[in-house]
Amino acid sequence: MPAETYGAISLLPALFAIVLTLVSRQVLLSLFTGIWIGATILVGWNPVGGVAHSLQLVIDNVTASFNSKLLLFTFLSGAMLGMIFLSGGMNALAQRIIARIKTRKQAELGTSILGMLIFVDSYASTMITGSVMRPITDKFDISREKLAYILDSTTSPVVSVAVVSTWVGFEVGLIKEQFTALGIDQSAFVVFLQSIPFRFYSLLAVVLVFILVGMGWNFGPMQRAERRAKEEGKVLGDDADPLIETREEDIVTPDHVDSRWWYFAAPIVSLVFVTGFGLLYSGGWPSEAPVEALKGAATADAILWGVFSACALLLAILVGHARVELEDVSDSIFEGFKMVMFPVAVLSLAWTIGSVSEALGVGPYVVSIAEGIITPELLPAIVFLAAAIISFSIGTSWGTMGIMFPVAVPLAFNLGAPLPGAIGAILTGSLFGDHCSPISDTTVLSSMFAGSDHVDHVNTQIPYAVLAGSIATVLFLASGYGVGAIPLLAGGVVALFAVAYYLSQHAETTVPTAFGTSSDD
Repeated sequence: MPAETYGAISLLPALFAIVLTLVSRQVLLSLFTGIWIGATILVGWNPVGGVAHSLQLVIDNVTASFNSKLLLFTFLSGAMLGMIFLSGGMNALAQRIIARIKTRKQAELGTSILGMLIFVDSYASTMITGSVMRPITDKFDISREKLAYILDSTTSPVVSVAVVSTWVGFEVGLIKEQFTALGIDQSAFVVFLQSIPFRFYSLLAVVLVFILVGMGWNFGPMQRAERRAKEEGKVLGDDADPLIETREEDIVTPDHVDSRWWYFAAPIVSLVFVTGFGLLYSGGWPSEAPVEALKGAATADAILWGVFSACALLLAILVGHARVELEDVSDSIFEGFKMVMFPVAVLSLAWTIGSVSEALGVGPYVVSIAEGIITPELLPAIVFLAAAIISFSIGTSWGTMGIMFPVAVPLAFNLGAPLPGAIGAILTGSLFGDHCSPISDTTVLSSMFAGSDHVDHVNTQIPYAVLAGSIATVLFLASGYGVGAIPLLAGGVVALFAVAYYLSQHAETTVPTAFGTSSDD
């Protein structure tokens, strides 16, 4: 059956899984139930056949080239963390940083800035920032939910607009493909740059982080999490189930090891350098210019090379400089593998339910509804919301971009709507839905490297994402009627500040938990 014919029922598997996840807090069971429902629909409503098809879908997604490389990246990240814990390098660096950080606000600000500075790749940024700052934010009794939110909101939003990143090649490539098909004689990269002021959600999401950190404001379930951490010293709720167990006491640094801060810093530098070089090299550099090379870069390969180089360097440091026994190193690697087993399972099922939703035709269904009400003036706002709904349902911003570009760009071109605004709406709308979705890989990784309960991260982040997304929707409406992007952004920041202030003063009465209850309740 063609995906276009499933209609509204195409939304059922993802929505069921998402709501069940947030209500029951059983992530794996909820995701597989959603997969089974979708697979049952796909095989003609045969529940037994749905089970078999579900298992095959999981296998297909786990063995897909990009996904298998990301899973290997996750396992190697666990191995790297295990060896870092064994070396004591993270604690040594954290102590040096803590000596310079005196307040909770400085710790939050440092996390935010570091997340923005590592703009080459969102996965690498999340891993590095979370690993570096988690012991520091724990020291200052900052909730793991707040750390996960900062990671999620200062990595992908920044990487998505950076002119040198793993995202730029993909985004420019999508623009160029549509321009070629439509016969548009414009530079895809120039239009990419012109779309940046229209990335209202992405820009406002980053600004909101600095407003909340700078002013010390929180609202909704995040306020409860922060109060618990500050007043009770509990960075996790009593019933929280962290997506990754980060208990360093399970990996003891040998007594004879004189831990150095560079035991941690050197592998991280290697990871960043090799990843950056890998992006350029895999895209054809030095034969190609850097921007052109990034368009064809093999993202999964580059981050895999980067994390492997970090592991290799750590092994050399432990055995060669710290004089640690190979048996201890091996044990730490397997402890690291154990840390990431649950995130690996979540990622595998999240990808699968996203592919089920795509097979059922979520994208075409949402687009068909949107097309029926689009005018040139409403186009930016409708495209933004359609992208958000699709991204929320399938859990991937890149997949949403691939769905939306062949529909929205030709539509904007034929209606005579400005292309930078329409393209900005696609790219930032995809990120908005991704931030709200518990089946998003970046949301999962933020929970993982923050050591946060995944459901608590989603519950505490959704009110913040919805605030920025609501204001972004108004800005897109105004842009459709000809208001310039820069004045709109300025007004959006003012509105964001005002509403955040109001909600922080009425936090628990105006912003309930997104779905169900948090682990504090």
